[in-house]
Amino acid sequence: QFASMLSPVPRPVHLKLFLGIAALLLSACEAARLPPHIGRVRGGAGEQQLSKDEMFAFDEALPWLSYVREHGVQQFVAMFHDNKALTSDELLWGDEIEYHLVRLDEKQKTAKVALRAEEVLEVLRQKEHQFGRRDGFGEACSWHPEYGAWMVEGTPRVPYGGYTADLRRVEHNMRLRRKRLAAVLRPDEHAITMPAFPTLGVGDFAEPAAAAGNDATLSASAPDALITPLPRFHALTRNIRLRRGSKVDIRAPLLRDAKTDAAELARGIEMDAMAYGMGCCCLQVTFQARDIDESRHLYDHLAVLAPVMLALTAATPVLHGRLADTDVRWATVAASVDDRTPFERGVPPDESAPRRSAEELAPLAGGGVAPLPKSRYESISVYLANCGGCMKRYNDLDAPVDGPSLERLLEGGVDEDLARHVAHLFVRDPLVIMK
Repeated sequence: QFASMLSPVPRPVHLKLFLGIAALLLSACEAARLPPHIGRVRGGAGEQQLSKDEMFAFDEALPWLSYVREHGVQQFVAMFHDNKALTSDELLWGDEIEYHLVRLDEKQKTAKVALRAEEVLEVLRQKEHQFGRRDGFGEACSWHPEYGAWMVEGTPRVPYGGYTADLRRVEHNMRLRRKRLAAVLRPDEHAITMPAFPTLGVGDFAEPAAAAGNDATLSASAPDALITPLPRFHALTRNIRLRRGSKVDIRAPLLRDAKTDAAELARGIEMDAMAYGMGCCCLQVTFQARDIDESRHLYDHLAVLAPVMLALTAATPVLHGRLADTDVRWATVAASVDDRTPFERGVPPDESAPRRSAEELAPLAGGGVAPLPKSRYESISVYLANCGGCMKRYNDLDAPVDGPSLERLLEGGVDEDLARHVAHLFVRDPLVIMK
């Protein structure tokens, strides 16, 4: 069934002619300092997967935080100068679709998340390695893990280009991915493309039942068994909680009807685990622009268009089994990874959480007390286009920067607009450091 979904094999070509054309392409690409298009294959048959190395817990990483921040800036400056003059005539882009694996029981009339993503991904990779096209002709797929143990991500193996024919590839590849994923699921399982699974964390919501244990999250409703068993995801979950000093606190407004209790309305929909945000699915698009100037221009324009697209695709009316008075997942995701300390958030410390001294907070970016107006996953605060001073008119949001990082960037020859953007990123701490 899987093999029958492959794209047709191209008609035979005289081997010498084919090799000659390939050699010319390789030579031309080498002369242009560009890899050949057919070599731009995203890993998906087992290669280039997330690291399984052991990660530092946040308290263990404290001695390394300043080192990573400082050298991150140094690496950026070096890479900026290495790549700032590079150009390409080729537009490359691709999409990523995330799927919920859901088990539907027709007799019991139940829907549960199927915690089989790791098993399903292994089968998909084996079949892609055995049957999938890797030569740049025809369509192929690439499969990757996501945060949730019931989530799968699929992308095209070979990126799309800038021709009309590439636009025609998109739907075909999306259909191919869905067919290949459906082919390895059980008869009662389905790949659902919707942002949030409506009853996540409510009652008996997982199949098989999620094992007890919440060492990473400390959640009352979302056990650690919901997290894909890769060290990076568990470390990220635990370290957000440890840096913050308490569990994440996600609040969504509850939809008001004639019988909504006032106290319940004030409390809203409460969620206390990263899975409620990073367990949401979406469609993402990634672009490779011609050069750094075009990249910055595209970044700014997408920042303006993205909220419109978010509104047009609003599809999250239910969270944690309750009807929400919002329609999108954005604020839920932002709160689910909010690692800011109470001082950074500008709120009183949680009385139930252990207090940390100034000495304990000192290794953190900004000493753990500098005000940060947003979660680390939020809308952008700085435009990037280098337009001869016009940015001073448009960059009018409160975007705190890390002073030492800004100084190093400016001394390193990075223009002020881009330097402020990068220095704004470095007001955060690295959360995942491999041992």
